[in-house]
Amino acid sequence: MGKIIETTDISREYRMGSEVVRALKSVSIEVNKGEYVAFMGPSGSGKSTLMNIIGCLDTPTGGKYILNGKDVSDMTENELAEIRNKEIGFVFQTFNLLPRASCLENVALPLVYAGFSRSRREEQARAALESVGLGDRVTHKPNELSGGSGSAWPSHGHL
Repeated sequence: MGKIIETTDISREYRMGSEVVRALKSVSIEVNKGEYVAFMGPSGSGKSTLMNIIGCLDTPTGGKYILNGKDVSDMTENELAEIRNKEIGFVFQTFNLLPRASCLENVALPLVYAGFSRSRREEQARAALESVGLGDRVTHKPNELSGGSGSAWPSHGHL
């Protein structure tokens, strides 16, 4: 299987006044197509920083990041936005859903930016919701979708 994500000696430093905070130091990983990966560690260990870099929300201060064969380490904000639109999908811990939009509208929204027609967006969003067991919840608002046990969210790990 081919490499989807490859980082080599990724580092990320932040300046806080005169102090330099090293959020990541020389992180090298490989993720192959079809693999599932978890980043685990104590609070402050750099998990969110690494995810922000892998998700093209931030850039490393050192090292190299190859995503699907493209070096994204030094891309501009516009180039990173294009990569996020075409290559990356996010499921945020806090969901970041639009509260007044239906489940279907929330799932279809990114397809607007990808240039899909309205009917194609709805078709794709319905299929995605069906695939995770939420096909019967397309008209529900985010506050009508529980995240707790016994909830509407499927337990088979697709989200």
